Amino acid sequence: MAVASVLLTVTAAAGPANACGCGAIAPEPGAVVEVTSESAIVSLNDGVETIVLSLGVDSAVANAGLIVPTPRPATITGGDPALFDALSDQTLPRERVVDDWWGNLVTIDHATAPTVVSRVAVGALEATTLEATDTAGLSGWLSANGFEVPAASTGQLQEYVDKKWQFVAVKLSASDTADGALLDGTLAPIQISFPSESLIYPIGMVKSAESEQSLRLNVFSDTRVELVRAGTTDEPLNAAVRTVWAGPVSDDALVALGPYLTVVDVRFDAPAAQISTEIGMVPAANDDVVDPAVVVVRPIELLGFPLGTVLAVWGGLGLLGIAAVTIARSRLR
Repeated sequence: MAVASVLLTVTAAAGPANACGCGAIAPEPGAVVEVTSESAIVSLNDGVETIVLSLGVDSAVANAGLIVPTPRPATITGGDPALFDALSDQTLPRERVVDDWWGNLVTIDHATAPTVVSRVAVGALEATTLEATDTAGLSGWLSANGFEVPAASTGQLQEYVDKKWQFVAVKLSASDTADGALLDGTLAPIQISFPSESLIYPIGMVKSAESEQSLRLNVFSDTRVELVRAGTTDEPLNAAVRTVWAGPVSDDALVALGPYLTVVDVRFDAPAAQISTEIGMVPAANDDVVDPAVVVVRPIELLGFPLGTVLAVWGGLGLLGIAAVTIARSRLR
């Protein structure tokens, strides 16, 4: 299947982290590279899919590699970190004002704002696109060029070799982070573009992960989308899936990516058992808006006192006054 979006990220692990969404982290031998956050912007325009990936890492090394499989040859450039600022503005929870007449006597459930990913300036980026006919040759080239792919990922590499996909090998270095000394912090966004006819998210490389894997997909399309098993139109994804934001795009910096944005969080608790195919993205049954709100309580007061309480007291005094007048009149009769 020609696909549209390839986004790659890593999640924290107890040992050296190698699972990375649609790819694999290749650290120095024995090194630990933990991925602390991941967010991807995915779009398809004029037959070209573009993924802009923001990845946060935590490690004690200065260099590592990232291996990303793509169904067709890919063009790699530095991503624009301003897109994630615009994305934050686009999905910022709207305010829902609730008038409080009684001095916070009403209990309000506050909606949780969407998670926002940290961003840094675009750094140096070195990437190589590879086409392989056998896994041994691919692994040898990667090893000779500083990409130590964990043995657990070899099986996944073979699957993509069999499907005749290409591989993007990206060298990550400390110069890509704000810290400048270690591969630690939020890396410069990576933009991956390649010809495609439909949206898909390669997730096979994460099957070797032994820990929970999570990612956020920010999908720009003509309509709201839902996640399915790639190659189908309605088979549910075997994962925890939650749409956290959906609606028309209004931010000028994002509208060129697509008129409708769907933000989906995906979690695989047991990747080896749950992942059997790539993630597909198809039009949803409706374009219903998902727009979380942050409740803002607006106190309604008079002379510094809650107006509801003041009115209640005045009403009570008025009733007492009317009762007193009624009793007095009855006695006069």
